[in-house]
Amino acid sequence: MTKMSNTLAFLFPGQGVQHVGMGEDFIDAPRIKPIYEQASEILGFDIVQLLKSGPEEELFLTRNAQPAIFVDSIARSTLLFQAGFIPAVMLGHSLGEFTALVAGGCLSFQDGVKLVKARGQITNDLNSKGSMTAVLGLNYKEVERVLDGNAASVTIANYNSPQQVVLSGEESKLEEARQVLNDQGAKCIHLDVSAPFHSHLMKGAEKELKTLIQKLDFSDPAVPVLSSVSGEIEHTGSRLKQLIEKQMTNSVHWISCINTIVEFGVDRTIEAGPDSTLQKLTDQIAPKMNNKTFNEVI
Repeated sequence: MTKMSNTLAFLFPGQGVQHVGMGEDFIDAPRIKPIYEQASEILGFDIVQLLKSGPEEELFLTRNAQPAIFVDSIARSTLLFQAGFIPAVMLGHSLGEFTALVAGGCLSFQDGVKLVKARGQITNDLNSKGSMTAVLGLNYKEVERVLDGNAASVTIANYNSPQQVVLSGEESKLEEARQVLNDQGAKCIHLDVSAPFHSHLMKGAEKELKTLIQKLDFSDPAVPVLSSVSGEIEHTGSRLKQLIEKQMTNSVHWISCINTIVEFGVDRTIEAGPDSTLQKLTDQIAPKMNNKTFNEVI
């Protein structure tokens, strides 16, 4: 593939960035308000009310957090387009990959809301003994070495940066891994999540979501989307549909994703989300890249 003539990428965050008041600066803007109204109709609840007033514990439920982040990111990408920012590629972290499919023109907004609503509900209701743990301060290759031979029970769900990964798997096995990693000098943080995302324990949820995905129409994207499953920039709807079906059990290789867009000529990014999570991770992976948050450019 040849180098990109346009050097900008949009980044879309995953679950965990949600907070009450998210998007309050633009949520009632005439061009943006219909996005929230349409989403509320599909979701069956007033997402604007939830975002403006909470309560926080309701917003943080996976079934609400995922569509809230999705709609917020779509609103932000709409504002970025209106401001004249035209990306060469879209990429998202976990949930954010579904946002990228819609923002890139591969999937309709309506179908995107339905899909994310189902994804949030399925994972919210998942009856699993698994959980997740963030590991900081230890190179991911060292973490892989610790897990070697135990990969059937604990996997690296997110390769977020060279010094930050997230583990996913059975809680008892995670505790064993945490003890070894702590001895190696790592800082391990138990994450309060509803499911062991991006692990083999999501097989049932992935199968359930696949049934819905197969019913939806995926067009060739107007803006190419980088798949975290293939690690490549994809240009066809049929290919992206096949890949997103496998996303829930596959690791998020954010390091590889950023290295891929650097290789193809991207040298600046804008995070279409409410904070700087992806900006900070991308700074660690590609420090020479010009990474901005939404609030820095709008």
